[in-house]
Amino acid sequence: MNMTKEEAIALGIRIMQNINFEYDKKEEVKVTFDENKLYPNRNIWLIGFLYGKEDYGRNVDAILDIDDDTKTPRKLLFRNGSITLGYDAEKDKYFVKSKRP
Repeated sequence: MNMTKEEAIALGIRIMQNINFEYDKKEEVKVTFDENKLYPNRNIWLIGFLYGKEDYGRNVDAILDIDDDTKTPRKLLFRNGSITLGYDAEKDKYFVKSKRP
């Protein structure tokens, strides 16, 4: 493990702010280290952000996966969609590469 739980959460929050994804800041951010369980040959952090209470009547999860070895995000999965993420080193900022749907 290269990042601590706290570092993974801080990076996740920074990414969510950079891409302007609104989540419920009052709710706890969930974090799990997935050691080759869901993604073989990858050590990743799965970070869960709750959102959507106003739209859905209850909060739902948006799950961000961050590679522990490279400290880079891959995707943000949310209700009925996903966002592929990128990083602009010059601006030191994360951005949306593509969004589905």
